[in-house]
Amino acid sequence: MESFRKDGCLSDEGLHALIAGQLDELGRLEAAEHLAYCDKCTDRYTALLTADALSDPPRSVRRTVMGTIWVRLMQSTYGRAAVAGVAAVLALTMWRTGALTFVTDHGSDLQALLPTVQVTLPEKQPPKLLPEKLGRPVTPAPARTSIPAFPLCWKAC
Repeated sequence: MESFRKDGCLSDEGLHALIAGQLDELGRLEAAEHLAYCDKCTDRYTALLTADALSDPPRSVRRTVMGTIWVRLMQSTYGRAAVAGVAAVLALTMWRTGALTFVTDHGSDLQALLPTVQVTLPEKQPPKLLPEKLGRPVTPAPARTSIPAFPLCWKAC
């Protein structure tokens, strides 16, 4: 079996033998040395390595993924069906009570749809003083007309 082609690159048989572990130590060293500097062979080698890993996932992964997709699809479907059901019940209720007819007949007249409400605001009153604070009657403080005898600044005066 020839590991290398006439142009110096690894042959397909050589790459498959390297992957399968069928090359002797000298063949593995030659292939590793060639893969270190040849980008084309490195790309072919990695494509062969990843092709086996990515082609068929294990069955348990497929079953889990498909189960998750199914559950989310059903949640989405049931959620949409529930919203459609609520909308249908609301529409039927409006139709049976006559509200739908009222809205369609008076749709352009906005004043007919809105109730008339008159709001009156109470007059502003001064806040009430509580007659007692902590059980003692509150007396208003006498108005001061004179300047206090002591200085206002206690530190440096």
